[in-house]
Amino acid sequence: MYLLHGVQWDGGTDCEASWQNAKAALRRQGFRGPLITWGYYRGDRRCSVTYPGDLDTRIMELGRRLAWEIYNRHSRHGRPAGLVGHSMGGLVAAAALAGVQKYGGKTRTWPPYLRVTDVVALSTPFQGVACVQIRIQCHDLRAGSPFLRWLASHQNPQGRGATDWTLVGAHDDTRVGPRSALGTKARHKVVYLRGQRVTHSNVRYFAKGARWRYRYSHHWGKQMRQTAKGAAPLRLAALALRSRAQ
Repeated sequence: MYLLHGVQWDGGTDCEASWQNAKAALRRQGFRGPLITWGYYRGDRRCSVTYPGDLDTRIMELGRRLAWEIYNRHSRHGRPAGLVGHSMGGLVAAAALAGVQKYGGKTRTWPPYLRVTDVVALSTPFQGVACVQIRIQCHDLRAGSPFLRWLASHQNPQGRGATDWTLVGAHDDTRVGPRSALGTKARHKVVYLRGQRVTHSNVRYFAKGARWRYRYSHHWGKQMRQTAKGAAPLRLAALALRSRAQ
């Protein structure tokens, strides 16, 4: 299981601090395999694996590097992997699968295939965000960027043996609203309702409770239903991942 953090404008993150609640939630749901925190900045700390990139490393390149990491460590040995991405981390996951789906087997630049059973994207800006930084990753994140247009042409990218996608957004997220977070093709879509403090930063921290209010669909965004007895965001992610990737 790979855990992918979001963009860090100060050039680094503490992977252990960012993902400790997610790791605990996954273990409580019965995951016994390795939980790999994958960092992509030179300044990242306490990550299982770190690619020494920076804010000028394109998201597509990060996806390519992640694809090779998954292929070399798992796919070529017949082992499936699951992915959880927060914010830009979800775009990195999508770029990895989309790149392999398009270029795998046609060029040595990308691995020939990936075995990724499930992806959960937490507050991922599939429709872009407002960004004023003068860095390449900021350019990639802006609505209508060439990267996001390329990704939109490869919606719901699949690995070998099929990949199940779950998108999670929140109305209290003022950085990546529900329209952007749920703005790509996926079988499962969940949006947390207002007043629960599920913001862009702390969506990756809430792991407990069974009275969360959200709207959801297991039919590609159609037939949206609502519940007041839902799981916390990280428990929801663990449940989404539990079915096949362990």
